[in-house]
Amino acid sequence: MKKIFISVVCLVLSAVITVLPVSAFDLIEEDFDSAYPGDDPLTLDALYGYFEWLNATPDSACDVIKAENGNVMKLSGYSDLRTMDYIPAEYVFSFAVKIPNPTNMTNIFVRGEAPGALQKTNPKNHDIMQVFNYYEWDWYAENGGKGGSGVGGSGLSLSFREGGIALCVKKYAEDSLTVASETCTVKYPESAAVGEYIKVKITDDAKRINVYINDTLTAYAELSEEKVRYESDGTNVDYYKNAKVYDADGKLLLDVTDTRLHYNGSQLAIATRNETAYVDDLKIYFGEGAIEAAEKGLVPETKAQETQTGPENTETEAQTDTETETDAETEKTEHTDGKMSKKLKIILIAAAVDIVIIAVLAFVIPKKKK
Repeated sequence: MKKIFISVVCLVLSAVITVLPVSAFDLIEEDFDSAYPGDDPLTLDALYGYFEWLNATPDSACDVIKAENGNVMKLSGYSDLRTMDYIPAEYVFSFAVKIPNPTNMTNIFVRGEAPGALQKTNPKNHDIMQVFNYYEWDWYAENGGKGGSGVGGSGLSLSFREGGIALCVKKYAEDSLTVASETCTVKYPESAAVGEYIKVKITDDAKRINVYINDTLTAYAELSEEKVRYESDGTNVDYYKNAKVYDADGKLLLDVTDTRLHYNGSQLAIATRNETAYVDDLKIYFGEGAIEAAEKGLVPETKAQETQTGPENTETEAQTDTETETDAETEKTEHTDGKMSKKLKIILIAAAVDIVIIAVLAFVIPKKKK
């Protein structure tokens, strides 16, 4: 009986070791070159189930287009591309972005709160129940707030402007619709050209957020360990109590109390407010050891196996000298049903292992009693 028991246990352990990835981190990456112009980016294997797109107007768009050096993703109009779930720290969020009209109307967000939980009646917008999507105006000054208005309802955002890179911390306020912000500006690295492709990399370990532009540390934020909730929200969401933003030399630029930086995870978003942005080489490393893995250029064990197997090659369209759209239009939809894929597979594997273990215990324990 002992031999049978040991054999079964060894079989179970062997199955666990076989199906669970060795790496503690995971990687989402997409360069859009395997897609066709006009494709919906969220149907691509790398992004499906991880990202969703929200738009406010019929002429807003999120699609793949041909560019000078391959395919890229185009966001235009009132577009809000966001992760479907919160990314747990630690993580690295990187991509290349080109913003032809560098204003504060195209923003990259980290540590955001999924829009929808917080809603406020907006007297200056026809008394609608205002939802603070990432492309949405916060209507702070318009409703009597003591300060300027900005884009988005939560998170730390950066936008590329003619005069520099603006970093904005969304925060709680007792007046207006309770959503306000504090903003500072840092200089571009010498390697960055306004209106051209800029490489962005953001690292976050839940204590410090680093912002790299063209591989140069440009700014960073230190997050307090203390968390806070705002009773007037009625959402029971935890935020960081305090955040301090510094430039690359360590000069303090912002000291924000009562932030709206999400404490228990980070929703990532790229949003345009009646503007256009082109995005390429999107990557998210996340999980234990993600920052170190990104620095070394490592890939998870599962992706290494996929590479050895060899993905099916797809011919790409001929490149053009300017970014143009194809005549064919693709219907844009939100993929809120796309959470199957990788995450559900892991859950199913874990469930299968549990069933095997329960079956072994059910077989062994009665025998032991005899």
